[in-house]
Amino acid sequence: MTENTIKTIKVHKIIDECEGVKTFVFNMKDDHIESYVNPKPGQFVMVWVPGIDEIPMSISDCDDNGNWAVTVKKVGECTNAMYNLKIGDYIGIRGPLGNYFKVSAEKSKEIFIIGGGIGMAPLKFLSTELTKRSIKHIIIEGAKINTDLMYIEYFKESTANRSQIHYCTDDGSYGIKGVASDIFRRIIKEFSENELQNLIIYSCGPELMLFKLFQLCQEYNIEFYASLERIMRCGCGLCGLCALDPLGLLVCKDGPIFDLNTLKKVEDFGKYQRDFTGKKINI
Repeated sequence: MTENTIKTIKVHKIIDECEGVKTFVFNMKDDHIESYVNPKPGQFVMVWVPGIDEIPMSISDCDDNGNWAVTVKKVGECTNAMYNLKIGDYIGIRGPLGNYFKVSAEKSKEIFIIGGGIGMAPLKFLSTELTKRSIKHIIIEGAKINTDLMYIEYFKESTANRSQIHYCTDDGSYGIKGVASDIFRRIIKEFSENELQNLIIYSCGPELMLFKLFQLCQEYNIEFYASLERIMRCGCGLCGLCALDPLGLLVCKDGPIFDLNTLKKVEDFGKYQRDFTGKKINI
């Protein structure tokens, strides 16, 4: 079997993260040891809910025993069906797919993890891996309201003494009032020009947030990586719905993670994406 073969998996753990969001844990080694591939932070899977649909979802966790996790927010028919799964129910998993966040080995690098909403899912996986490697990092998480913030207790316990954590909400109900890019702008004002050259930003979340971060990193010449979300039917480069114009790059095969230099050439970044018919719509 390959990464593009659907494996039927039983859900063995469910975690309530916040309002309308759950994490589902399943074991990818059980009965599939010969084909097992270790995922890396930033990669995704295609999740098939029998009788409903197959959709892309970021991997939010993975341990040494082959337990993977995806974090689900109720936003449509398939995610609603997933949200209502029980322990012991079966789903189909195809993956891991896509590229991943490549972490610099340079000790001088100052790492920022910046996300919003369900975009925190792959960043949680990245933070876990950095913490395992004793790499300090700064986390900025944004949400509309306090009940939308994810992984607060997890970050508090798992990253103790390894990271700084900053929260913001649109309405000021938790943390700083504002958006993640606002906090990032405030923080980098404390860095000298030379220090800014040692920053690396890993991000995922609403594309307008990513675009604001991209503009800041372009302005200050900061190394930047963003995980993009696009509609996908296939996850293997056939449907073309996730194409980025004018480069023709596919989020499912060439991404989902793209660096600053590539994003400079993507004309629809922060502006458009395609719907299920292939028509461009405003973000």
